Amino acid sequence: MADALDVARALFRAINDEDLPAVVALYHSQCISEHVFSDADAVVSGRDAIADAWKREFAERAGALPGGYRYDVTRIGGLETGWGWARAEWARLTRERRDESERAATGYSHFWIEDGLIRRHRAIAHAVAPALIREPRPESARRYPSRPLVGVGAVVLSAAGDVLLVKRRHEPLAGQWSLPGGMLELGESLEAGVARELLEETGLHVSVGPVVEVFDRILFDDDGKVRYHFVLVDYLCRVRGGELLAGSDVEAAAWVRPSEMDAQHMTEKARTVIVKALQFPS
Repeated sequence: MADALDVARALFRAINDEDLPAVVALYHSQCISEHVFSDADAVVSGRDAIADAWKREFAERAGALPGGYRYDVTRIGGLETGWGWARAEWARLTRERRDESERAATGYSHFWIEDGLIRRHRAIAHAVAPALIREPRPESARRYPSRPLVGVGAVVLSAAGDVLLVKRRHEPLAGQWSLPGGMLELGESLEAGVARELLEETGLHVSVGPVVEVFDRILFDDDGKVRYHFVLVDYLCRVRGGELLAGSDVEAAAWVRPSEMDAQHMTEKARTVIVKALQFPS
């Protein structure tokens, strides 16, 4: 059985790309969907009916999130009812093509995955004001943790091939240039964490691509106690919207040519990750 969480991620990725064939291919021929579409109250049954409904949705409404996205998925997790179940939490913003009016909602979707395809898709949505607001979450304790903490980072490349770097304001790495990123929050998916951290630190909305590197960082104090222990996952990302602006956690944010990285005060590991990312297909 295909991983239910990966199937759910693939669906939202295809929807945000308005890739109708990819969306339809993820549904079982005998699938049932409830309340999936913006104003639908009836149950939609069968892949052909699902295809028609998504086709109408794409034709009537455009994604109004940065980069033309429809969904900002914050969490994707499994349900205790079985390995084939997944739940995704999201915020949705669309714009009517006929009059440019916007519609926004927050909600969640339940999926039952069978043989790698969506057999059941049920969504619950609540209308909200188009100005989507995230409530700040409390930061986790980072120093002297009781267990390793998961961090996410990004190698963000511009169309011209420049790399986005941030100058750290706080320890560890205070005063050094590094890749943007931060700590994963409880219940947050890796991809959502990367996107959130990039927005908070740099003001940019990004599309999250493949994993570039996974590694750990353990720092001891003078007494030999573990002061920091991070497991870090770095992704290759592309900008899809926003304006570059250093957030409160960083002193500065800047685009740097890869050939000029040697002039930056940054860790050798960051350089290695960037060089590796530059080898990925564009």
